[in-house]
Amino acid sequence: MSASAASFLLPDTEPSWRLWRSLASTKAEPVSSPAEFREQSRPLVVGLPATACRSIGLILPTVDATLLPSMIESQLERRGVHVEKSPTPNFAWHLLGQNQGQSFVSVDVLAHPFPEDLAVPHAVNYTAALRLVTLPANNLCIIEEHGLLVLVANFQGRLWHSHVTGFAEMPVQDLAREIELARLTLESQEGFGVVRGVTLAGERPSALAAELRKYIGMPLEVSGPPGANRGLDLKVLPKLLPASVFTAQANRETKRRLFSVGVLTLVLYAILFACGWWYLQSLKQEVGTMEESASVSRGPAERVRAASERWRSLEPAVEKQRYPMMQLSHVTSIMPPSGVVIKRFSAKPSEIELRGDARDLQTAAQLLEDLKKHPKLNRFHWEMPTPDIKNKIATFRITGKMDSGT
Repeated sequence: MSASAASFLLPDTEPSWRLWRSLASTKAEPVSSPAEFREQSRPLVVGLPATACRSIGLILPTVDATLLPSMIESQLERRGVHVEKSPTPNFAWHLLGQNQGQSFVSVDVLAHPFPEDLAVPHAVNYTAALRLVTLPANNLCIIEEHGLLVLVANFQGRLWHSHVTGFAEMPVQDLAREIELARLTLESQEGFGVVRGVTLAGERPSALAAELRKYIGMPLEVSGPPGANRGLDLKVLPKLLPASVFTAQANRETKRRLFSVGVLTLVLYAILFACGWWYLQSLKQEVGTMEESASVSRGPAERVRAASERWRSLEPAVEKQRYPMMQLSHVTSIMPPSGVVIKRFSAKPSEIELRGDARDLQTAAQLLEDLKKHPKLNRFHWEMPTPDIKNKIATFRITGKMDSGT
């Protein structure tokens, strides 16, 4: 998927957001918060500010690609970075290039805990916002995001490392010290090379140029905000989703599959119902014929009674409230929006069994009470053995049995 096929939510210089219909767009639309963005007409990529997504630069020995993930995780742990792997990794790495036996790797790490107001359930991907722009090669860059100054180091114009230096109103002397410290740290890393200068990108950073020249000896350049990387191929961006977004999408996919299975089951039962109805009609005709001839022969009369018994035995099959599809529909209607996952549903004419996981014991107990109170399901006697608790997840089994007289 190319950058022109998706929309992008990116942070503004002020604490607000802008929606770009593509990276080739010249105009953006204001958005108050990513969590309030509901439009789903195009795939959405969320570019995160440095406060919500750290970009850590690593220089590693060039090794087989299969060894890189373990080396990167080891480097993150040595730096005290919080690493999560379940339900989805909270980091994604980018191999920017290789030079003289060294690999330049940039790792995006989501903030922990991740801000809920940045969670967009329908987003196809998350990445650092600065990864979507082109940076001045071999220069440090000072950029403003949400009222904060961000220091950015790049490799051949692509984001390698970034961190927040302070508020946009921070003293120039403090900013100069941050820049000088970053330069010394970067140049001390074998293979990084020499920082040629500093670029102040954007209106407020550029206004600091005259005073900043008094405190640093490197060449200073000023420019407008960095331009979009219009040649970006979204297919090469590794998947990075916050845990809450990943879970919401997984639950939505599970519901979609259950719905598809339910529709197929409904079609099957409709076919079976039609066949049963046709068969019952044929039995009715047979009963009528037998009743007419009962006075002539006892044998035909016995066949009439047998056919009548078969008719009565099939009556439960056409009572819609006993259809597993209808029972599953009733169960689904009382499930909470989240916190309960049904892994198995089985139904017999007089018995229903539910197996699944709940967020906690209270959620499972509430589901049991809702089943008992449902007007279509309260004719079953519902029971639930004590659920198994593992990692705070309650694994439950609920059974409902219908009295023989119901």
